[in-house]
Parts: sequence; structure tokens; C-alpha cells
Amino acid sequence: MYDVLVVGAGPSGSKTAQLCALMGLKVLLIERNKKVGVPVQCTGLFSHRIFELSGVSNKPLLNVVDKARFYSPNSQFLELKSRKPAYVFDRKQFDLELFGFAKKAGAEAKVGTSFLEYREKPGYLEVETSSGTFETKLLIGADGPNSSVAKAANIEVPQDLIVGYQETLHGDFNPDTVELWFGKGTAPEFFGWVVPISRDTARVGIGASKSAQAYFRKFAEKRLGTPLEKGTIEGGIIRRGLIKRSATERVMLVGDAACQVKPYSGGGVVYGLIGAKIVSNACFLSVKSGDFSEAFLTRHYDRQWKSQLSSGIRKGLLIDWLAHKSPDWTLNFGAAVSKKFKFLLESMDMDLI
Repeated sequence: MYDVLVVGAGPSGSKTAQLCALMGLKVLLIERNKKVGVPVQCTGLFSHRIFELSGVSNKPLLNVVDKARFYSPNSQFLELKSRKPAYVFDRKQFDLELFGFAKKAGAEAKVGTSFLEYREKPGYLEVETSSGTFETKLLIGADGPNSSVAKAANIEVPQDLIVGYQETLHGDFNPDTVELWFGKGTAPEFFGWVVPISRDTARVGIGASKSAQAYFRKFAEKRLGTPLEKGTIEGGIIRRGLIKRSATERVMLVGDAACQVKPYSGGGVVYGLIGAKIVSNACFLSVKSGDFSEAFLTRHYDRQWKSQLSSGIRKGLLIDWLAHKSPDWTLNFGAAVSKKFKFLLESMDMDLI
């Protein structure tokens, strides 16, 4: 009998398992892939909060950036310098280090193990996986935007989906500057990005609800020229919106599974790590009190993380709407006018707006 069974060994799942184990709970962490950290589905660009929230070392760190250029459809740009740097990580190594933390804290871990379903039993859940059946008091779904745990628990998730497509390409880049490209011709519902790893290598990508590869090819050729060599392909689904509920009896969702994602950028690691801290505390209180009800988990988890993140998600949805529903001429005008307010924009906290 486990106190907590965590599905998914991404950052939020591994951190949840680690924190629960450190609090003395008996934890099982399962991951459907045979190797943690693959496939990579992220730019690996994180804010200054990443070290404090994750506890990772400098080993997975690839680059440090402190500027961002926002390109309008007519290729004007607004360059902002951040007061605190952002960090570009090797996501595979980042995930592996967090996974190692969970095991070191005492969590059991099984890779190549898929969640299949769960059944409610008197006093516990019976969880069926591809590696056998396990008993647990609490089930945590940290299994991404298409969460199987959410489906099994009949938890409704937002339906706004973006496909992110990214390749690691060679070219001429400013190593301390991230590029964000907007416009209907670039990405009608999202944006194109260039995240430098070095002066000659960057992660270049696009987000779109459909035809992501076609938009990517057009954007990459515009930015880098032709002929364009194919790079290492990475990508995944971004699910955006504020979930109505992230907890039901004995079950909670965290990270991308709970849509703990910045809607305007698609970034979910920082939000997911914040969610992991809150959900692990809720697990401890639940096991300690013996109360596994939806009302208890809602009070100690769902409401708690939303009190910290829902404002940022709502404002992020507004920013996303303004950026992608506006005609291109307004983005061109905005890029020109916003230069006058550069000092205000540079002071904003883009994690928790």
C-alpha cells in the first residue's frame, strides 16, 4: 500500500514524488517511457525562479540569456532587457536530475510503466498499470496535457490546444537574446521563437493549432534563409486555459495535466513546480488526517494553487487574445508605440504577471 502514486516523471511529477517522500510518505513514481527526459517537448527556457523551485545544479545549464526581441509582422522589434536572467537547459539532463532527487528522497520508481486505469476500493485505490496492479491512498496525475489520469477520473480539461514544433538548427544568433516573432503569416494563433544555445546553434520553433510543420518551415526559412538543413525534431502539445477542478476524491492533477501553463508562452515547468510544492503538501495533510475527500483536496490543493497562479493564467489568456486575435497592423503599431513604455515592460514579472 502506497500513500501516493505519481503518474509521470516530468519535472512536476518527479518534484511531487521527491517532496512527498521527504515528508515521510511512501511513494511510487511511474513513467511510461523507458527513459526519463525523452522525448523532449520543450524549449528548455526557464525564468530565474528555476533553481529555487527545482533544486537542480548547473550541470544541465546550456546558456544564459537576458534580452528578448519581440518582432511584429513588419519585422520591427522591441528589445527588452530583463532585470534577472533566464536560463536555457538541456531538458533531458534537467529531467533526469529531478528524477534522481525523487529516488534519493526514497520514492520507488518504475520506468516503462503506463497507467491504465484505477478502481475505487474501500479505503484505497487499485491502480492498474502495464507493470502490474498497485494499491494507493492517493493518485497524482502528472502525465501531461493529454492526461490519462484526468480521463479516468472524469476531470474536464480545457480544449484550447496548440501544437509546438521545434528543431535545433545552426545559424547566426545573438547568444544572450531570445527572439519571439508574431503575425498571421508567422503563426496565426501563437508565435515563432528562437532560443539560442550558443552563437551558432538555437532551438527554433513555432506553435499552431494545425499545419505546425508547414508554418515552421516558412518561418525558419524566413529567419535563417535557404537551403535549410533539417535539425533535431522536438515538440508536443500545449493545453491552455484555467481548469475547472484539478481534484476529485483521492485524485489530483499537477503540471501540464492541470493546465498549470502560461497561456501566452506555453511554458509550464515553473508553474508545474509551484503546483508540485502545493500538491505534495496536500498529500501530506490528507494522509495525516485520513481525509481523502474531494472537498478536502479541493481546499488544500485546488484552491491553494489557483490562489497563486489563476490570476497569471487569466491575464495570460488576455495577452494571448490581444496578441493573436488582433490584425497585423495593430501589432505593428503596438511594436512602435511600446518602445516608449520600455521601462515599464522591463519591470514586469512575466512568470506571475
